[in-house]
Amino acid sequence: MKNMKRKFDFELTHNFLEQNLNLCPEEIAIETPNLTLTYEQLYWRVKRLSNALIENKLKKNDRIALFCKNDVAFCELMFACSMLNIVLVPINFRLAHKEIEYILSDSRAKMIFFGQDFEEQINKIKLKSLLTKKKVKITANGDYDGFLKDKTNNLEFNINPVDTLFQMYTSGTTGHPKGVLINHRNIISLIIHGKDKLGPFKENSISLVCMPLFHIAGSAWLFFGLAVGCKNILVVDIHPEEIINEITDKFVTCTLLVPSVIHMLCSVAEKNKLIINDLKTLVFGASPMPVNLLKKAKLIFPNTDFVHVYGLTETTGMFMSLNLSETESKKMLESCGKCFTNSEVKIIDDKGNELPRYEIGEIICKSPQIMSGYFNNDTETNKVIINEWFHTGDAGFLDNNKYLFIKDRIKDVIISGGENIYPIEVENVLLSYPLVSEVAVIAAPDNKWGEVVAAIVIPVKDCDDNFETNLVNFCEDKLAKFKIPKKIIFTDSLPKNASGKVLKNVLRDMYN
Repeated sequence: MKNMKRKFDFELTHNFLEQNLNLCPEEIAIETPNLTLTYEQLYWRVKRLSNALIENKLKKNDRIALFCKNDVAFCELMFACSMLNIVLVPINFRLAHKEIEYILSDSRAKMIFFGQDFEEQINKIKLKSLLTKKKVKITANGDYDGFLKDKTNNLEFNINPVDTLFQMYTSGTTGHPKGVLINHRNIISLIIHGKDKLGPFKENSISLVCMPLFHIAGSAWLFFGLAVGCKNILVVDIHPEEIINEITDKFVTCTLLVPSVIHMLCSVAEKNKLIINDLKTLVFGASPMPVNLLKKAKLIFPNTDFVHVYGLTETTGMFMSLNLSETESKKMLESCGKCFTNSEVKIIDDKGNELPRYEIGEIICKSPQIMSGYFNNDTETNKVIINEWFHTGDAGFLDNNKYLFIKDRIKDVIISGGENIYPIEVENVLLSYPLVSEVAVIAAPDNKWGEVVAAIVIPVKDCDDNFETNLVNFCEDKLAKFKIPKKIIFTDSLPKNASGKVLKNVLRDMYN
């Protein structure tokens, strides 16, 4: 069977697992601290899980919630749901209790699988609609393994490629989280058009999956590895020392990280005078990457291709990329590249008119990766998908070669005296000051100008009385006067979501 040619133009997500059963059954599929599975072992566990779900009276379009850290159970439930035409609802375990209750209620989940670390949180949920639901605890050789049936089934189900496989909830920075409906066609289009851009993913790749799987950045990265039949190492918690050890000790060839984690790795590597030579590809995205951090990372990983990606939950993750090794232009360090061949983007003004090159407006995209819609929410769906174009809410521009440059979220733009100020531009300057570790720029109300720039700063070390003055002076020849922060606030931490994005709505509530 090993001589069979690997194909990718499948209709359903679990077809990749069936192919791996034939092509590479004895190769390692998933490795975690507690369990390692070959593709054959993974396949038969999925079949046993499928049988258990049927015996628990799960049927087409039913929802199963998953509430745990990165675990083999995600892979098994994903493939089992694919086989049975059931929808998997991964939930961010970092959410507040009320948010978790909301998602469980809104998703109409019929069953909940949860990690043993979260048993107390799950037991606190008192919603009447959930009290009678089946709950399965995921433990090593515990409830979950006991739930798997000894027998398997060969039932055939009529599944359409546009049937929903995932219902992933947005971070809810505006109002309640919305359930993004991701179907098989979305996932397979992502795999076909992204696998060679990002790994490149091959059977002999060793992929490190660091990002949480409830987030599209983590799950999309896992999709690639499982589709090509390579070894996928799941990281359960983000500990920079352990991630560095995994990369060096297990000969990892590719990984995806968000900038905040790259910052942690660089800090540890600098402290310990480490240079990491063997990682082939480091993909980054999900939040802006300061240029200074990128330059520092390239010193720590001197032989690594850095690939910037752009995408959202609603686009099934990345649909654009730029391999920075393919350009020598410093300006291109700020670009997230061009679309995959299955996608296209335009820049529009607030009236929907397409803007010329280099003019900043809203980024909209058209792609087979765009979600089916928001679950049970046609109103919000129709606001963001207009004539097949998805309106991202991000501001940016295209250059003459159709490379995309993201400036900021539309709602985060500061308007001071009629001038548009993009926080990321100010943040990049502030981060180039040696004593600034992290920073977030937001609008502060101002009687004269309407809004002015406020910077929330985490210093590298305790700042002295002159820090603020010196920082402002540092900006004077780098930023227009109206862009220089008029208010500087020092803090020990910045609120972030699971993908490492700073929650600027929380900062605005805190400081305004």
